Amino acid sequence: MNILLTVLAVFMGQQEVPYKPDGEFTVALDITFKQRPPASNYTYNFDETSREYEKRTRPGPTPYVILSISIDKIKDNETRLKVFQGDDKVVLSKKLKRSLKFNLDAGYTDDLVDQLPGHYHTLLFYDDDKNEVSRIVINFDKDGNYFVNGKIRGKV
Repeated sequence: MNILLTVLAVFMGQQEVPYKPDGEFTVALDITFKQRPPASNYTYNFDETSREYEKRTRPGPTPYVILSISIDKIKDNETRLKVFQGDDKVVLSKKLKRSLKFNLDAGYTDDLVDQLPGHYHTLLFYDDDKNEVSRIVINFDKDGNYFVNGKIRGKV
């Protein structure tokens, strides 16, 4: 009997946090051109492929993606927002009172396609008891498509 209760508790605790409805937020891509920072002449990466080296040392500006996010409707039980890059790096944490607009640097388009940090962001909304209430997931795949909450929204 105890085993059955333990198994039931484990399955009940693994329920995913629901996505925030599409009408309550907007996500837009702003693409600008930026010069990559210069590579250090004193270091060498033995794991780096020739494609990665060419990409890193290419002269001239490269397409750079900035995510413009607007939270238009905040529910009564949503009191805090945390934005995670990947699974663990917190890039923004704010208390919610009214609508909110902010930008997130996603990175260079080549890096997003190569699945480097910045290709995956999770926005988690918390209640007063620090329980997760809803979420928004933004990610880029290896083909350059970008998704918001699992729905394809475009291509970089």
